[in-house]
Amino acid sequence: MLRGLATAVLLVLPALATAQQKESRAHMEACLRWSLAGDRFVTRNSCDTPISILFMTLYDGHITERNVTPGGLFQSDPVDAGRTDEMMFSACPVGYRPNVRFSTENAESIRVSLYNCVPPGKPTS
Repeated sequence: MLRGLATAVLLVLPALATAQQKESRAHMEACLRWSLAGDRFVTRNSCDTPISILFMTLYDGHITERNVTPGGLFQSDPVDAGRTDEMMFSACPVGYRPNVRFSTENAESIRVSLYNCVPPGKPTS
């Protein structure tokens, strides 16, 4: 009977652990090195974890969102060549999002990396 109980516990514990997502995770900006290629920003995910990138041109509020596999390439939509400094991005593990709303109102916090990554359903500030 104890062997059966031990087996049941060993089978249930991993399922419980994966069912509970962590409250917060660090952003993954260190995985990215941006460059301008023509009229687009590009970067490669240099980490071994898939990441979700949110990219916004601040002059028009256009958002590009993509999940990028390890080694994968992210390419923004075309940007205005004269306004390439007017952009922001966030990088979180896939399944997470910034804990501050990804909007022009929060651009300064996001641009200086003052955010963590939270699972969906958690409130943003």
